[in-house]
Amino acid sequence: MSIMRTISPGNSSIHPVRGRLSFLIALSLGCGSAAAAEQTMTVNATASSESAESAWGPSATIAAKRSATGTKTDTPIEKNPQSVSVVTRQEMDIHQPASVKEALGYTPGVMVGNRGASNVIDALSIRGFSETNTNQYLNGLKLQADNYSEFAIDPYFLERAELLRGPVSVLYGKSNPGGVLAMVSKRPTAETLREVQFKMGTDNLFSTGFDFGGALDDSGEFSYRLTGLARSADAQQQMNKEKRYTIAPSFSWQPNEKTNFTFLSYFQNEPETGYYGWLPREGTVVPIIDANGNQHKLPTDFDEGEASNKISRNTKMVGYSVDHAFNDSWTVRQNLRYSEMRTNYLSIYGNGLNTADNTINRGYAHSQEQLNQFAVDTQAQAKFATGELDHTLLAGVDYQRSRNDIDAIFGTATALSALDPQYGNDRPTALYSPYQYLNKQQQTGLYAQDQMEWDRWVLTLGGRYDYLMMSAFDRNGSEKKTHDQAFTWRGGLNYVFDNGIAPYFSYSESFIPNTGTTLTGDTFQPSRAKQYEAGVKFVPKDRPIVITGAVYQLTKNNNLMGDPTAPLFSVQGGEIRSRGFEFEAKAAVNANVNLTASYSYTAAKYTEDNYLRGKTPVQVPKHMASLWGDYTFNQTALSGLTLGTGLRYVGASKGLYRPNSGDINNGDNQNQNFDVAGYTLVDAAVKYDLARFGLPGSSIGVNVNNLFDREYVASCYREHACYWGAERQIVGTATFRF
Repeated sequence: MSIMRTISPGNSSIHPVRGRLSFLIALSLGCGSAAAAEQTMTVNATASSESAESAWGPSATIAAKRSATGTKTDTPIEKNPQSVSVVTRQEMDIHQPASVKEALGYTPGVMVGNRGASNVIDALSIRGFSETNTNQYLNGLKLQADNYSEFAIDPYFLERAELLRGPVSVLYGKSNPGGVLAMVSKRPTAETLREVQFKMGTDNLFSTGFDFGGALDDSGEFSYRLTGLARSADAQQQMNKEKRYTIAPSFSWQPNEKTNFTFLSYFQNEPETGYYGWLPREGTVVPIIDANGNQHKLPTDFDEGEASNKISRNTKMVGYSVDHAFNDSWTVRQNLRYSEMRTNYLSIYGNGLNTADNTINRGYAHSQEQLNQFAVDTQAQAKFATGELDHTLLAGVDYQRSRNDIDAIFGTATALSALDPQYGNDRPTALYSPYQYLNKQQQTGLYAQDQMEWDRWVLTLGGRYDYLMMSAFDRNGSEKKTHDQAFTWRGGLNYVFDNGIAPYFSYSESFIPNTGTTLTGDTFQPSRAKQYEAGVKFVPKDRPIVITGAVYQLTKNNNLMGDPTAPLFSVQGGEIRSRGFEFEAKAAVNANVNLTASYSYTAAKYTEDNYLRGKTPVQVPKHMASLWGDYTFNQTALSGLTLGTGLRYVGASKGLYRPNSGDINNGDNQNQNFDVAGYTLVDAAVKYDLARFGLPGSSIGVNVNNLFDREYVASCYREHACYWGAERQIVGTATFRF
């Protein structure tokens, strides 16, 4: 039996910006208009700096030209046979995102509004497939989530965040077919780095961060990086707060140019993670009608929970990355990490509106969890030639194991008036049987890949075999085990012209296991997916420009669907198909101008399903687009001032009435989509470089998201699960380097 667990919702109105933030705004504008002859030093991305870029390191501009996410090797983007987007540290510094999903707000093919204003987890929908935190990787290793235990990495600790779109089981094993979010941590640097950052903003935001690094000896054999952050804010919804304390020490040992060992760690305590709940369609998408026929909308800071609601997490991660080149041909690499998370989730949450008296039905959940995870990936890479054919051959084995001990109880709670909420009753009215499970997962994968180059042709072929074991031990009952095996492969062909234009075509596969059982107690086979993709990339060698366009067809089959004889159970045989087009451009046009643009067209539907055939999956807009530009004055009295603005458009999407019973094609209201309107948001940024005041690398700035304070519903999952989008956010940032 497949049971969906939920969490709670809420909102909180925007608080006035403090006087100190006003001071930052005035200072940035005042300094920008001060007449002075000094010039701000700028760094231009030269061809040499671009060639020195590493797929695991910083990029010279917002237009990264190399990535390892799609090949596990350091590969130019124009030679990768799938679509990949790289959000660099420079781009994150421009937008100052509060979460990784916010960092992807200007990236094509990904919907970041699956949970509205909430940043509790980085829930994404990629190419029409929504999954909650199942496809996140950090430094090449999976962050395996389970139940309420979800990893959330702070973007201040990242060098890059990369989105690889489409199936990638050939490299990573079990995988959501939409794609992968791959994050790269900040790493030790031999150059001295001393940075302190302060933030203040709406919703009582206060944040202090630091980033120190440098060589520990004269030869640069030993180096370190120490990054930390303390952050506190009110969530948008009433009665909810966000608190985060994070520190990430890392250390590198490079005895020679062929060997590098880097110790990586990440420790994060989140006493309060904010609001994570559900609001009904009535009061958000459509108005609530009272007894007198008047219409009402729920405030965007509305919280249907209680003040005692709480989600806390404590995360610890330690590991390393090591590589050694035996000679010009052979290199070995290994990434290893052990992770531990403690989660305490207590929530009274909404479960739909009773239109008879306009009260919100509420559920109760309390779950204490202990998640442990170990992952290791060992690779051997060989570069050689056979005749005129150059090879980059990769062979590897990876292993991951996770264990989550869940002690939970679920039930119901007192209903809450939507129009006149009276809080304070946070005791459950009824409790179900305890939900006490020990969930285990193990995956072992063997993979091989050959990137073959002849003249301008690049052929990429790869295959992988996986063995997967999953078990769910009910401490009050029996244990269910599944053993799955899968072979997946990918093939891609690129043709790279001398001017940087590179058309390509690829085929790729993925598999994803299914939990739960049928009505008769049988376990499910994994779902499979396949994708055909064709596109063109333009990555000129002498300019910091990356432009990509792709068309694709992605099909997931053997999908779970409702059992028409028992609505609470599932059967297999469903199919979802997504077809689309994506465009992205990133360019550091010159020393003054940065531009990014994107467009996504996603046509997804259930092609086979007992209840949903022909319908659109929820939270999948057909159209999305974005445009950002910023201009830095490098001369005149405004030298050092950067002005930026951008648009984010998210088209209409669908929510779904929960299927109940009856004829699967009866057209009943319970089986229908409902519309969620699209929205356009405007963002802006003002930044001033303090180099002219003897502080090179230092800056002050202000970012405003949703400049015109647009009220909008970000998306709806079901008729009882809609999410208000983020209100206007104003954040002042002061960064000092010394």
